[in-house]
Amino acid sequence: MNSVRYQLDIIDIAAHLVSVTLSFEPTDETHLLTLPAWIPGSYMIRDFARNIVSIEASDSSGILNLMQQDKQSWQLCCNNERVTVVYQLYAYDLSVRAAYIDDEVAILNPACLCLAVSGQQELSHQLHVTKPQASAAVDWRLATGLHRSSDTEFLGFGCYTAQSYQQLIDGPVLLGRFDWRQFTINGITHYLVVTGDNQTDLTRFAEDLQRICQQQLAVFGALPDDLSSYWFLLWVTEDGYGGLEHLNSTLLLCSRFDLPVPHLPTINDSYQNLLALCSHEYFHTWWVKRLKPVAFQQYTLSNEQYTRQLWLYEGFTSYFDDLALVKSGLIDDKTYVKTLEKVISRVTRNPSDNAQSLTDSSFNAWTKFYKQDENAVNAIASYYAKGSLLALCLDAALRQRGSTLQQIVSGLWQRYLASGTPDDALMQLLNELGFSDLAAKCQRWLDDAAPLPLAEYLPALGLELTLRPMQYADDLGGDTDNTNQLFIGALTKQQQGLLQLTHVYHNDAAHQAGLMVGDILLALDGRRITSTNFTQLLQRYASDSTVKIDFFRKDRLLQCSLTLQRSNREVAVLRISDQSLCSNWLANQP
Repeated sequence: MNSVRYQLDIIDIAAHLVSVTLSFEPTDETHLLTLPAWIPGSYMIRDFARNIVSIEASDSSGILNLMQQDKQSWQLCCNNERVTVVYQLYAYDLSVRAAYIDDEVAILNPACLCLAVSGQQELSHQLHVTKPQASAAVDWRLATGLHRSSDTEFLGFGCYTAQSYQQLIDGPVLLGRFDWRQFTINGITHYLVVTGDNQTDLTRFAEDLQRICQQQLAVFGALPDDLSSYWFLLWVTEDGYGGLEHLNSTLLLCSRFDLPVPHLPTINDSYQNLLALCSHEYFHTWWVKRLKPVAFQQYTLSNEQYTRQLWLYEGFTSYFDDLALVKSGLIDDKTYVKTLEKVISRVTRNPSDNAQSLTDSSFNAWTKFYKQDENAVNAIASYYAKGSLLALCLDAALRQRGSTLQQIVSGLWQRYLASGTPDDALMQLLNELGFSDLAAKCQRWLDDAAPLPLAEYLPALGLELTLRPMQYADDLGGDTDNTNQLFIGALTKQQQGLLQLTHVYHNDAAHQAGLMVGDILLALDGRRITSTNFTQLLQRYASDSTVKIDFFRKDRLLQCSLTLQRSNREVAVLRISDQSLCSNWLANQP
């Protein structure tokens, strides 16, 4: 059977270079070779081809004409015999979306390494990965969700296969030193692979993951029919966080301090965040890797591919990821409510809550959400966070009507798996189920750049929401005894012991005083401002006091008058008002 074959050779760990040898039988006089510009699940043009440092094509007769057509495509003139294309790429992108090589680990995403051959994307594809010859890699192994050939050992270097190019680029490969555990759900083996030498309890980690996976499975009723195994590929660094979903795996990045501490039974904030990340990516096994927007039924990886539904696929996933932790018993109701309080605060404290709708946020992810700047807090709504709060409101409203969001998600899964969801899929289903009033409200929640009616709907879940003024830069809500603390409405970073403004909230005190992003604060009423004393200085003033701020703007020394006042930005205070309703919502049941 004809197939497209790739061989990956890490030729220089110190230089972060990987060599790819592509070979195939031509079916036309010319073929176009193209590297994706983006990777599914991460909606930003990344121009992976910029990392190609050399490329050459040949057959048995010698060098072939290979002409670059644009930033990511080459036209190859072929004879009637097998072609070999050899190219090298630079691999040093510390993210889950690309390729990275050092003396501890190699992360190889075929999406940024393997050129597609025009007319042959539906053929079988083989990926041969050789073990690096460097002494640093002597004890390396290989983990991937790609299908292992019969002559390749488990976790070994060798040949892995995919049924198509699209399936090939959906299988990240992890090389290096790692430990692993496995567990089984409905007869399907799940693997947890963790890189590096970490003081952690992997057995507990795997057991916690199993409980989360069981809970996510309960949302849909069964694992996908085509799932034969699942791989959590966890890349551990000194400081990192992120994840990307794939067809039967997820590549995750975390800090070693996020891992569970041996012999400590409690789940701290860092480990809870890591479990939520794993939960999020596993939910995507159904929700975007198989069920997806109509626009994504066939990916076009050479340019942007727009959808207004990211609120549905990322927002709803963000709702169910934390929910799985409490429903599986890993955290209690109060811990979950505190987590929810923080999510609400991240949305309500930003002026962008009134500036961009969820449908616009989804559509413009390519140029706005994934390319945030200092004005993001004023202009960009998160289809992750605010999308999850829409799911929360919808779940509460459905429960008032004798239904649940889980039933809606399951209904969408069953109805649209083959065709993909149109933009009005959710509203269609709500109308058909007799919830036409809720469908109309939900459409407004999506299309209006306005706060969601959380306080109106949360009592149905046994929760009471109030909002209070934001009091400091990383204020994420909760009760506070310090009701007099004042916040100028700007975020800062330390700059050589001084404070530099990084974000200025529209219509708050700093903005009204004329302060701008980039300004470096020097003194308040003649007293020096440092990165450690600014909050203490502010506390000595009463509300409505006017103070003088000395600051640098680039190379100019300036002064402004700033009136201290309670912030216009608000954060959440969330409490359980009806334990029975709350427990019924968070119980491990449909």
